[in-house]
Formats: sequence, structure tokens, C-alpha cells
Amino acid sequence: MKTMSLLPFIATLFFLDSTQTHTGLCGVDPIKAYSQNILGTNIGYYISLKNNSNKTVDGVTWTASFYNNFGDYKGKQHGKWESGNFTSPAKSGEIMTDIESAWVDGATKVVIKVTRVHFTDNSSCGK
Repeated sequence: MKTMSLLPFIATLFFLDSTQTHTGLCGVDPIKAYSQNILGTNIGYYISLKNNSNKTVDGVTWTASFYNNFGDYKGKQHGKWESGNFTSPAKSGEIMTDIESAWVDGATKVVIKVTRVHFTDNSSCGK
């Protein structure tokens, strides 16, 4: 009898685990990411990240996972944003945007997981 009462709980965990959501790190959160498709092939994606930390960010790396409209996994690539000559570091509350190229056949959605963040005080977090 106890096994039957656990089935809804296990089914809920499976559903929550299988949903595709963006994941931030150290106060840097993806707020929007969408793919650019031509003739069924993902040629790139746009990403917006918000610095919700209390530090100034000068570098972010992430993993982009690609899916079709049915939720089938289509591939993975890595991306990064860094400040430099033309791009200022992102202060607390600011939004960073980037465009990345990606050739992923059949992908219509992109899910971002931030993997590393670097701050102007030379501290960092993540892998």
C-alpha cells in the first residue's frame, strides 16, 4: 500500500527533472534565450543574462543545450561573454546580451546553464 502512495510523488519528481529551465550561478541568471532557425537548422541563439550579484561581472561561461519542440535533446555547445575594449563589465543589476553561432540540426529551443562567473575583483565561482 505504501508503494502506491509514492507513485504520484515519484511521477512529480520525474516531471520536474525533465523540464528544461535556465540555470544561473553566483547571482548571474539567464533571463532570456532563444534560437534562430533557418530551414530547420539552428544557426545561432540570443542570450540575456542579469547580474543579480553585488559584484561587477567581467566574464561568464555557459553550456547551451538544444531541444526540438517535442523536448528531444539535439546537442550541446559552450558559450561565453567577456567584457573588453568595446563592452564594459556588468555592474550589479545590469543585463549582459550576446549572440552565439550554433549549427544544430532540428533544434528549436535553447536552455542555458551558467557554468562559471568571473568578477572584476578577480574572484570567481564555478568550474
